[in-house]
Amino acid sequence: MRVFPSILVAAIGCSLIACAPAEAPPDERTPPPGDPAEAAVPDAAAAVTPRVIHYDCEGTPVDATFDGGDRATVQVDGTTLAMQTEPAASGAKYVDGTGNVLWTRGAHDALLMRPDQPDRSCTGHPADAE
Repeated sequence: MRVFPSILVAAIGCSLIACAPAEAPPDERTPPPGDPAEAAVPDAAAAVTPRVIHYDCEGTPVDATFDGGDRATVQVDGTTLAMQTEPAASGAKYVDGTGNVLWTRGAHDALLMRPDQPDRSCTGHPADAE
């Protein structure tokens, strides 16, 4: 009867080994630290080119430069507004701390909202399309 406890201990040990988490395989896309190939990996942020859109917002010209991330610089009525994204149900909504909003919809349409001014629908085209 001494064989049964030994088999039981062996079975429990094998079960615990089988339940141990497996080590994740190395990420082949990222070279190990200090690897000379690391310098060859391009920085994603450096590769982004800003996109400039010229809008006509019901007669008001608006130039918006989108950084490809979460920021935009908007020039309207001789003023430059530094804006950042805010969660939106659709499109991309850029806001600043003073109540100005540029809410883009699709590639060429937007809505400009400014304090104490009526909202304006905007139609735009890329600066490089001129």
